[in-house]
Amino acid sequence: MHFPRSAARLTAGLLLVSALVTPSLAATGTVNAGGSTLRMRAESNTGSTILKSLDHGTQVEVLTAVENGWYQIAHEGTTGYVSGDYLTVDAAEAAALPVEELPTYVQITTSALNVRSGPGTEYEKVGQLGMGTVAEAVATLDGWYQLESGYISAEYAQEIDPSQMGQGQAIADFALQFVGYPYVYGGSSPSGFDCSGFTSYVYKQFGYSINRTASTQLDNGYAVSMSELQPGDLVMFKKGSTSKRATHVGLYIGNNQFVHASTSSVGVIISSMSEAYYTTGFVGGRRLV
Repeated sequence: MHFPRSAARLTAGLLLVSALVTPSLAATGTVNAGGSTLRMRAESNTGSTILKSLDHGTQVEVLTAVENGWYQIAHEGTTGYVSGDYLTVDAAEAAALPVEELPTYVQITTSALNVRSGPGTEYEKVGQLGMGTVAEAVATLDGWYQLESGYISAEYAQEIDPSQMGQGQAIADFALQFVGYPYVYGGSSPSGFDCSGFTSYVYKQFGYSINRTASTQLDNGYAVSMSELQPGDLVMFKKGSTSKRATHVGLYIGNNQFVHASTSSVGVIISSMSEAYYTTGFVGGRRLV
């Protein structure tokens, strides 16, 4: 059968429109959070911003599978990420999803590491990174990491788990909202905190159960020196002649500062690690995330 040229153009147009509106490959997921809710986050880790909370049984569109066991989903106009531990997806549909690769992040392990214009010490120095700095590596070469700003030696950097990116900062940011709250001896809630009650309360909100006193919190996580501190780390101090291993604890927030429940006269405050009282009394830092 022969179609007029106008009809042929119309048919081709309809086919083109059909191709444009064909949905991309996706799956249907069902929230399986028991009696709780599932948090949709801006990135595929528990430290990123919460976009919304989804009730148990909510159905969502699953767009991609992430390497770390999370899914990128869409729900009522919002796109974000949820943990695959609390989302039920048909196995066949999940296997057909595109996989989202995670970037490689490295952390500097020396006090000062030169960034160079090429992968070798003979190249010009274009910058410097301090200990604890985290950067995204866009490529891995023989003994070198390529960053957006240049190249660093792999000998002085270690790869870190992307799923933990941002969690320490999120903990520090959460703690800062309580600046100005009252100090109450034995307190561990926003109605009043003592030092270890404050740190244990903050960590509890992120799913961590830590010891209750400053001394016993020295047994949580692993040790880090003052020069290695990162946001979210516990910082411990000891003053006076006491058999206790620590008499005070706070949360490091970056820039050589920490937030803590100090005394009944000032409550929760921010202090500098450079103050003599804290510099001489520092007994250790502990990292849990």
